[in-house]
Amino acid sequence: MSEWKKVEVGNTWNYQELGKNAKFVGLYVGREEHVGENDSNVYNFETENGEMVNIWGSTLLDIRFKNLKFGEEVKVVYLGLVPSEKRKGKSYHNFEVYHRMPEYKPVENDVPDKEAVKNG
Repeated sequence: MSEWKKVEVGNTWNYQELGKNAKFVGLYVGREEHVGENDSNVYNFETENGEMVNIWGSTLLDIRFKNLKFGEEVKVVYLGLVPSEKRKGKSYHNFEVYHRMPEYKPVENDVPDKEAVKNG
């Protein structure tokens, strides 16, 4: 029997460490709400190599991610820390978010054809 593994936030995309113009692309697979001391959203993605990566929500990302559908491919571009026009003396992390349905990639035919099964 397999061992139990504790579920944690896990691998998180650290755009601040990567700097301006950092890009992330992944398949949107889930969202967790009311996480951590700031009661934040955490968005779950699967990368092309099968790695699970999370992105912490922010006011801006929550708005941009609001209408995403699970199963969509999402690209997030970090634009850096920019001054707020509405709140003088304050700055916020700015992002561009793009989404699309992933390209269909046919799976190799792993279902035997009826004749092969019939003939044994």
